[in-house]
Amino acid sequence: MTLQELIKAIDQLSYQDLDLLRRHMDEREHQTRLAQNLTPEERIQRLDAAAAALREGLTEEEIADMVQAINGEYVKVAGDDQWQD
Repeated sequence: MTLQELIKAIDQLSYQDLDLLRRHMDEREHQTRLAQNLTPEERIQRLDAAAAALREGLTEEEIADMVQAINGEYVKVAGDDQWQD
């Protein structure tokens, strides 16, 4: 989706949906500003916490399977060097 397509979609939203979108955008901006003020150590702590949350509830075998899939052989797809929405 291009920015122009997004703007057209926003133009068709109801007042209620616009309010929800505005709140989402405000919260996202707030979180981004907070993240910019973090030290490198604090950023690493947040990444570690996010990784821990992803692992939560998974067995060691499931985690090993995921790591193997991530580190598996890469198959280049024709045209995958172009940006796609």
